[in-house]
This record gives sequence, structure tokens and C-alpha cells, in this order.
Amino acid sequence: MKDAFEKFQQPERGRFGDNESAPSRSHPRVTGASDLVDLTLQLRQEKPLAIAVTDPAKLSLGWVWLPKSQIEYQKRQGAIVVVTLPEWLAKSKGLI
Repeated sequence: MKDAFEKFQQPERGRFGDNESAPSRSHPRVTGASDLVDLTLQLRQEKPLAIAVTDPAKLSLGWVWLPKSQIEYQKRQGAIVVVTLPEWLAKSKGLI
């Protein structure tokens, strides 16, 4: 029989953590490799903290400013850039 003091102690670990489970997540994962998208866009302007791009497939969208702190980009031939950014940012800017 256990006394009250023992009930407040950490439970014993089972063999190889058999009696443990992963902690539940109340919110989705913030970022990760699976959350990134690569887009081929046209570079319009480059500033120290952001770049302006357009999507040739969505000309009605106009210029979209992307913060350099949240993206990676590689310049290609001419004014073409391949931008890697989080999916949530691409959606919020209307790129996907």
C-alpha cells in the first residue's frame, strides 16, 4: 500500500519508456523543412531588408515585398530568383 507522499512522486519509468507517451501539442509546429516552399519569381527591387518580386503567372497580384529575414533566395538568369520561404508566408502574400 502506498502512502500519500508516494502519490506525488514521479511515476516509475517502464522498461524503455513503455508507460510513457509523447506530450500532446496544443498548437501546430511553428517551422520545419516540410513547411518550406520554393517559388520561381521575378525580382523587381532589392532593399537592405526586403526584396520585391512578382509572380509571372499572377500578373494581377503586382509587386510583393518579402522580408529577407524570413526567406532565402538565389538569383538566376536575368531577373529570375528562386525564393525559399515558409508556406504560411507564401499564402499570406498570395503567392500560393
